[in-house]
Amino acid sequence: MLARSVAGRSPHAIRAAKRLLDLAGRVDLETGFAAEQQEIGALIGSPNQVEAVAAEFGKRPPRFTDAG
Repeated sequence: MLARSVAGRSPHAIRAAKRLLDLAGRVDLETGFAAEQQEIGALIGSPNQVEAVAAEFGKRPPRFTDAG
């Protein structure tokens, strides 16, 4: 169930979350928060983020692109 839920999310957001989790416990809090702000800034307004919002409002599954 969890894997299905994760698989339905934006691939770019999943990669960002994995990068942040990789940092957890290895960097100080300030560095971690700065990394989080950078990742969020890169995601907001991206095509996949816009698609996620449009799909939610349209009550349909999202159609994400994955440029890798």
